[in-house]
Amino acid sequence: MKKVIILIISIICALNCKAQLTHTSEFIKVNLPDGTYKMNKQQVDALSGKNSTNKFPQQLRLPYTYNVNGILLNVNNVNQDSVNNNLPGTKKFLDNLAGLLKRHGNNTYTSIIKNVKDNQALVTNQIVNGVGRYRFYLQNHIKTLTFIGTIEYPETDSAKARALLDDILNNAQFTTK
Repeated sequence: MKKVIILIISIICALNCKAQLTHTSEFIKVNLPDGTYKMNKQQVDALSGKNSTNKFPQQLRLPYTYNVNGILLNVNNVNQDSVNNNLPGTKKFLDNLAGLLKRHGNNTYTSIIKNVKDNQALVTNQIVNGVGRYRFYLQNHIKTLTFIGTIEYPETDSAKARALLDDILNNAQFTTK
């Protein structure tokens, strides 16, 4: 009887306790919030299906897609190409692209390059049709590695999305092989 009770308690704890998920790929490690799960190919494909009423449209999905309590996080492998690790150049390019939004009356686009611990980050944000998108580029202090991702969220969840962005930028750790 004692074994049965211990087994039942263990099952209940396993169902109620969620282990924290960690995204790791070559050169990067990021702890993700509780409740995060990695989406499989079918789940990702369903998001961008032609008949989908998905509130998170995106033309290009990055290799890793996570659902963080209803907010989509897409991240790429770390870029090692020093020619492309140019945050001011990337910012200028993205700012020019955003000019199209402004010409059509959407003034929600913002961009900033800021220091995050020993790293530097380029963060852009825009809202289109009630869907917000943060795009981030986190670069190591010697400017040889850049971690890229997007966060897509309903406009009503902008505070949660901002907290997720800050959490990722602050706890991402560049690693070596």
